[in-house]
Amino acid sequence: MFARSSAVVMGAALVLAARAAAQPPTQEVVLPGPVPYPTVSPPLVGYGPAPPGFTRYVFHITSTQWVNVGVDGDGRPTAVHVREHLAVSGRGDYQFAISGPIDDVQRAPGSDSDPGLRVNQVLWAGFSPGRKVLAADVRLRPRAAAPFLPVRLKLQREAGGVTLSVVNATRTPVLEYVGFVRPRESARLLDETRRAALAGVRLRPAHATFIGAVSELTPRPALEAPIRVEGELRLPGSAPVRFSRTLGDGAPLGIRVRANGSGRAQVRLRAWPVPVERLLRPPGASTWKAAVRRRPLGAAFLLRRLLEARLRMVRTDQYKTYLSNPDADGRNRIVYVYETAAVRSRAVAPAPERDSGGGPLVVLLVVGASVLGAGAALVAWAHS
Repeated sequence: MFARSSAVVMGAALVLAARAAAQPPTQEVVLPGPVPYPTVSPPLVGYGPAPPGFTRYVFHITSTQWVNVGVDGDGRPTAVHVREHLAVSGRGDYQFAISGPIDDVQRAPGSDSDPGLRVNQVLWAGFSPGRKVLAADVRLRPRAAAPFLPVRLKLQREAGGVTLSVVNATRTPVLEYVGFVRPRESARLLDETRRAALAGVRLRPAHATFIGAVSELTPRPALEAPIRVEGELRLPGSAPVRFSRTLGDGAPLGIRVRANGSGRAQVRLRAWPVPVERLLRPPGASTWKAAVRRRPLGAAFLLRRLLEARLRMVRTDQYKTYLSNPDADGRNRIVYVYETAAVRSRAVAPAPERDSGGGPLVVLLVVGASVLGAGAALVAWAHS
C-alpha cells in the first residue's frame, strides 16, 4: 500500500514537472523610453577639450531654444543660429559645458551671466542663489549643424510659379523586438503611453513580459519624430500660400506647396516636435483596454504599435534639444524657424509641449540677424 502511494505521488510529481518544462520561458524586456536615443545627435555634439563637471542633483534646468535657419533660394541651410535660455533652479556653484559645431557665442538679453567660449563649447560657471537665468546667442557652423535639423526644404522653379517641398528628416533605423506579449498587457502599456503623450511628458521606464523567444525585427524599421510645420510661401506681388501640417505619426512625411507667379520665392516656416497622437488612438473605444475587450486585436499588432509609438516618442524627445540641456532630466521646449535669404527679426516662441492640431505660436521674443551677426566679437572668458 505504501509503495503504491509513493508511486502515485512520484507519478503526479513527474506530470507536474513535465507540464512545467513544457511551459515556454518568460522574460522581462525593457521598453523604449525615455532613453537610449537611437542616434548620437541631436542634441548636437562637438569635439574639443573634456567638458567641466556638473553636479546634476543640485540643479533643475528648463531649456527653451529658438533655432533660426537661413536658407538660400533652393532651400539649403546657409546659416544656423540658436538662442538657448536656461532657467536654473537650485542653490550652489555650477560649471558645465554645451557642445556643438560652435563658431561664436555671446550673452543674450535677460541673461544673469556671460557665457564663455572654448573649442566647440559654450561654457557656464558661477553661483546660483536659488534661481538664475543663463541665455546665450550661439552661431553654429551650418555644414555641420544642418544634417540634424528636423525638416528639409527644397524650392523648385516651374513654369508659372514655384513648388516648395517640406520633408520630415528625422527618420532613422531603430531596434525593435518581435515576440509574444499578452494582448491585455500590451493594451495596458499602450494606455499608459498614450496618457504620457497627451500630457506632453517624457516616458517613464517600463517593461513587458515576453512569453517564449524574443528576437530582433529585421530589417530594422526606420521611424520618425512627428514634426508640426506651419508657414507660408510667397512670390512678389502675390498673396502668400499658407500651410499647416503634422509630418509623421501615421501621416505622410512630406508636403508640396505651390505658388503661382514669378520672381524670387520667400519661405517662412516654423517647425517643432509633437507627441505621438494619431497612432495611439484606440480603435473603436476610449482606451486600448476597452478596445481589446470589445473585439480581438492581434498580439503582434498591439506589440508593434506599442514599441513603435514609444520609439517615436523617444525620437521626439531628441529633437527638443538641438543644443544640449545640462540637466538630462530637465524640461525642454524648442521651435525651429526657417526663412529664405537671412534670419530676419521675427517674433517667435517655442510651441507648447502638447500639440492639439496646430494653433499659432505665441509671440514672445525677437531673435534677429542683427543680434547674431557675423561681426559680433568673440567672448574671451574661459577661451582656450
